[in-house]
Amino acid sequence: MSQVVIENPIISTPFHEPTRHFRFTDEGITNEIIDGRRVSSYFVPIARPKKKKGKKQLALPGTEWTQDRIEENKLANNIRQQVGLWRKGGHIGVTP
Repeated sequence: MSQVVIENPIISTPFHEPTRHFRFTDEGITNEIIDGRRVSSYFVPIARPKKKKGKKQLALPGTEWTQDRIEENKLANNIRQQVGLWRKGGHIGVTP
């Protein structure tokens, strides 16, 4: 996996919903900015097999960040959707 250096990683404001993000590929993060909010997700950890004494485990190259290990964070995405509706509705329920 090649290293990507992002000079200014802050592309959103803390006061508004993000409208763009850095693209993520099977190789990792890129410096390409795309429109829209990234879906909240996480990588499923896979336990490393225990090594037997005297034997080496063969590893497949490039299996660290594959799409089949990404799981959507449904709770966070649902909260984001509800907050978006609340914002569009005029912040109902907020006291002065």
